Amino acid sequence: MEWKMIARDFGEKYQFWNCLGALDGKHVAIQKPRLSGSLYYNYKGYFSIVLMALANARKEFIMIDVGANGRVSDGGVLFYTKFWELYQQRSLFLPQPGTLPSTSDIFPFVFIGDEAFALGENLMKPYPQYACNNEQKTFNYRLSRARSVVECAFGILRTKFGVFQKNINFEPSKAALIVATSCYLHNYLIKTSRKQYLTSSWKVETQSSEQLLDLEPTNNRNPSRDAKMIRQKFCHYFNNEGKLL
Repeated sequence: MEWKMIARDFGEKYQFWNCLGALDGKHVAIQKPRLSGSLYYNYKGYFSIVLMALANARKEFIMIDVGANGRVSDGGVLFYTKFWELYQQRSLFLPQPGTLPSTSDIFPFVFIGDEAFALGENLMKPYPQYACNNEQKTFNYRLSRARSVVECAFGILRTKFGVFQKNINFEPSKAALIVATSCYLHNYLIKTSRKQYLTSSWKVETQSSEQLLDLEPTNNRNPSRDAKMIRQKFCHYFNNEGKLL
């Protein structure tokens, strides 16, 4: 995997340099599995499996992990994925920290996520909305702007594949296979028929749906001092050398 090519795309398209992908998770509604009790019963009151995905700036899925039970209903589900296992084992072979345009300061390469995830040295999330100053609001805007690619990817997936329009009436393992196959087909169609595939009315879709429901936000993890300092460093950069003109 060419991490630096992914980071270059995020920099050129969204001016969020050193970004390796936008992370998000969704609940996918399924029928109640046999003899499962409340294991797959999520915080919104229906049965689901969780799809975790990392998307690049082209709205392609770089990595997916699907099948965790819906009861694991917050950002903690990340810790049960193969992605997190590889990250913890330092087996993702992330690039060494590097400079950003117009500065000689060194910044780590990071993944970006929303409030559902825990802040980390290589995982940036927004500042809490209730306590933001103007500089932090600028950081949040820049992160949200880049992170929109994964929301767009999910939106396209939901619209283009009818399986996401209703409960998937299979056991969790088969439902997970169907979801994973849809993600692979999504990537294939973007690569081979991008213009035709992406030309869709999905952007104006407004109906409420249980399909691809957001994960429940979490705020019960204390980030490290280093993680906070890295976020503050990006925040300072976006308000100074890296400010949008």
